[in-house]
Amino acid sequence: MIKKELKRGWGIGSFFLFVNFSVIALASPVDSGNIIIEDTLSVDRCIGIALKNSPLIAIAEGRVKKSELDVSDARADLLPEVELSGGYYVDKTYNEFGWDQHYYDLNLSASIQPFNSGRTYLNVERTHKGLISTREGYRLTRMNLIMEVISRYYGLLNAFQMLDLRERALEQKKYQLEFSKAQFELGMVPRADTLKTRADFEAARVDLHEANGELLIRRAELNEAMGLDLDSSLIIKDVDLEESELPGFDSVLSMAYRKRPDLKQQEAIVAASDYNMKIAWINRLPTLTLSGGYSLNAERFAFENFPVNGSNLDDNSDWSVGLTLSFPIFDGGVKSRAIRKANIDLNNARLEYEDLKRQVRLEVKSAYINLENALEKIELTRRQVASARESYEAALGRYKNGLAPITEVIDAEVAFTQGQVNFIGSKYGFFEAEALLKKVAGILYDEEKFNEK
Repeated sequence: MIKKELKRGWGIGSFFLFVNFSVIALASPVDSGNIIIEDTLSVDRCIGIALKNSPLIAIAEGRVKKSELDVSDARADLLPEVELSGGYYVDKTYNEFGWDQHYYDLNLSASIQPFNSGRTYLNVERTHKGLISTREGYRLTRMNLIMEVISRYYGLLNAFQMLDLRERALEQKKYQLEFSKAQFELGMVPRADTLKTRADFEAARVDLHEANGELLIRRAELNEAMGLDLDSSLIIKDVDLEESELPGFDSVLSMAYRKRPDLKQQEAIVAASDYNMKIAWINRLPTLTLSGGYSLNAERFAFENFPVNGSNLDDNSDWSVGLTLSFPIFDGGVKSRAIRKANIDLNNARLEYEDLKRQVRLEVKSAYINLENALEKIELTRRQVASARESYEAALGRYKNGLAPITEVIDAEVAFTQGQVNFIGSKYGFFEAEALLKKVAGILYDEEKFNEK
């Protein structure tokens, strides 16, 4: 039974792991647009750069701003509308230029519709739900980008470690080849041993070449995610881990239901669809509308009634208040069909929400099991490396004493190298699995964490 706690940022008194950073690669400073990178980069720093450079984030921010404007427009329908209009006119009666009030028209008017059976208020609420949906879409875009940077960051660290491992393995193969040659010249081993170690040495050179190519690919992938030139060299930090207890599955799932941006986005879509249904019903029912207006013939004051007093203000202004009750009689079934369509949209939105909740449960379950396995794999590969090292050292000692063939040494060394490969993969696989579980729980990073990065 695994009892390892993920101790970083769960909001339940736990944290995924404690980390210590060390430099993994050195390079010259990189210009990333508005940011000059001169120091070593942690994963947080890489994420901050990616968020600043990403066009997808900029697009999502633009959508949020547009939705905020839509809400302002909807609220504006609750406010009075004031209009000033004016012009200069020549007509049949006054058919030559003049400068009195007969040639001018200047009107100041104001109107308001404070009540129309709730349509305006419902539209404001519907538009606000649309804003919530857009904001959650923005959060989802950020979270996806953050997860991509994390995955590529640890992929690059893995590639660095693999390159270092292959370099050390090649040095060891070179030593074995030279030792085998010396033993052959002394007549202590057959020529076949030398041929075998040479073939093993050449295979190690191929492995090193492939590791170097993999490193270049992983570096380009991280640079692309960060919005940098693909050939940029970065100074990045390695991470050491210490595992502790894993939080319970139910607590992680509960957090996902509360925090997931896609779930909150769908909740807002359901609420907006419900408002659409209410508006459709109001459109079919008798509608009561209250409206009012006030207009002022301003040109008369400008030419003959200035200063303004109560008497001439009454003579040169108009006001109106109206109460209208309208009954829809026949529209070819348009309003009835609008209700049916709104009901279909609402039902579909609810079904999509329930389906998304099932998907979330599956994603959390898969990520949870994946992290459990990643924790187990770290321990298993640790043991594998220790056992393989012991086996290799014993085989090498027997070979030097003439008690074992070179094939035994090579086989033991292959097992030792593979164990190290597996441990490196399990280490960075754990970090990625950790981030994935946080992502599916909706808490990968705090909302404002990278605003100043």
